[in-house]
Amino acid sequence: MSLITCVRSSLFSLSLLALATSAAYAAPTQTLRVAVGADPATLDPQFNDLPTGDTVEGLVYEGLFRLDDKNAVQKSLATDYHFSADGKVLTVKIQTGHVFSNGDPLDAAAVVTSFNRLLSEKNGSIYRGIYTALGTVKAVGDDTIEFHMSAPNGHVLLLLANESGSIVNVKAADKMGAEYGHKPIGSGPYLVDSFIGGESYRLVPNPKYQGDRPAKLKSIDFTVVPEDASRMALLETGDTDIVERVPPESVAQINALSTAKVIMPPSMFSINMEIVMRGPLQDLRVRKAMNLAIDRAGIIKGVLGGMAIPSVGMVGPGTQDSLRKTFEPIPFDPAQAKKLLAEAGYGPGKLAITLTCPTGRYIKDAAVCQAVAGSLQNVGIKATAHVVDRGTWTQIVSLPPAKRPDNLGMLGRGTAGMDYTLYRLFHTGVSANTSGFSDPKVDALLDEGRATTDPDKQKQIYGEIQTIVWQQMPFIFLWYQNQALGVSNKVQGFKVRPDETMDFDQVTLN
Repeated sequence: MSLITCVRSSLFSLSLLALATSAAYAAPTQTLRVAVGADPATLDPQFNDLPTGDTVEGLVYEGLFRLDDKNAVQKSLATDYHFSADGKVLTVKIQTGHVFSNGDPLDAAAVVTSFNRLLSEKNGSIYRGIYTALGTVKAVGDDTIEFHMSAPNGHVLLLLANESGSIVNVKAADKMGAEYGHKPIGSGPYLVDSFIGGESYRLVPNPKYQGDRPAKLKSIDFTVVPEDASRMALLETGDTDIVERVPPESVAQINALSTAKVIMPPSMFSINMEIVMRGPLQDLRVRKAMNLAIDRAGIIKGVLGGMAIPSVGMVGPGTQDSLRKTFEPIPFDPAQAKKLLAEAGYGPGKLAITLTCPTGRYIKDAAVCQAVAGSLQNVGIKATAHVVDRGTWTQIVSLPPAKRPDNLGMLGRGTAGMDYTLYRLFHTGVSANTSGFSDPKVDALLDEGRATTDPDKQKQIYGEIQTIVWQQMPFIFLWYQNQALGVSNKVQGFKVRPDETMDFDQVTLN
């Protein structure tokens, strides 16, 4: 072979390699359209409380760790980690070279600043109480972070993997104020291009992203459509690709389409009426009566179309099944409910309560609210269903118990990790404990559960906590709702976590 031929051959090979490389890194061209029932009030992970917000945060931010579609902990920014011999110091090494979407460096110092903001009492994060277990956070050089804890914590990786532990650009947040919640500066594969509260928000690729989850879509367009029928119509007409929270009456209709189908991935959402523990509702007899008054099977069949399973514990399946404890379902016994109310001094018409419920947040939430109120009315309680928009509902149910204008709030809980779920809801003084539940024994057990890494001891401790909560009934325990999403046949690679957080990492459209 001549020298010229060799050169031509080499140049041709290099050209093919360049074309292949160009194709591999070509700019995404597809737009994914998603219709949701409610938009998050904020995309600041230290304050957001909706799965739709978690979905966005998983794309806009990075954390040291992340949860996969089965809620297993995976490394994200972290490259390595280890605990000290006494279990009190967690050392995490991170990837270098990452930057926020505005070009600010994401180094160990930025990680520490983000966690200090989360742990700051002045900042007022709704998650501060559960993250205080991280103790003091220190940077060692540019690529190492140390968490100096007061006690060993067998759940710390789950804490760090949750979206609320995402790394925030504190410098930008301080400068932008409330606007940061709508146009956050993260380091994930996407950034927020636009956010119109109550209407829509759009994500586009982050050109400064340095990780191993590059954006595969030109944009992800979210449209906020609280009304079930209107949301389903968008899928039927081909004007959207994914709709969340398909109501039971629409499942067959969507499955009959040639262009889309309903998927029902596993769900961990525990739906309850959370009781504000004050006045008459401090009496266990009253709380037990309200639980006995509910015809769960009837409401599940008549209102939810069978898309739920009656509760057998506060904690839903998938939370951390190795530590989960279940109980006998609560019976429907209106006669016993009336008897307990009479014993507590609340005969027919003597007890008046208000239920606060959202619309467009849970499956048939407004109708469920009316049905639960009706069940309580049937045993002589003057129950008023207060159905409000998602924003108003969030404001009310997030208030401290002493400031709540209502007596019960409809809420769904679905978070990975037993400590993460139980500590924030039932430890005295934690801001997310909006029922006001307080039990010294539960507090001690929660602290002990955090400090042990022994699986058998954890199972015993968390089993005891779940038993006390089930017996004390700070909630009207209802059911675990199914997930139901309508998905266009064009969508490939779509996954959903058990907590309703959508995973678009591998999504393409054909």
